Amino acid sequence: MLDFYLLDDDENAPGYPEEAGINIVGSIDFETFERLKAKKIIPERFDYHSDFRWDMSLVQQIRSNIQKQAPNDSGVGPLLQLLDIAKAHGSGLMAFAD
Repeated sequence: MLDFYLLDDDENAPGYPEEAGINIVGSIDFETFERLKAKKIIPERFDYHSDFRWDMSLVQQIRSNIQKQAPNDSGVGPLLQLLDIAKAHGSGLMAFAD
């Protein structure tokens, strides 16, 4: 699973979640992640097996991609939930591959 954590844009990215004391807000499995990349919802440059960070503007961009390309796609539910949590907290997301 790819685990997502809230991380403010002005915070340094930790090497691992426990280092910063941040809490998990959700996860996405490999099949869902790859399907969303194939649909161009998640940008191609992100790899499921690598840690990465999405700042607030990218969170908003991905949310916009969903609204334009797949508003009724049931496969976007887990990602949409993560994006909504980040938006509600005015935060970006940090993903850690486990």
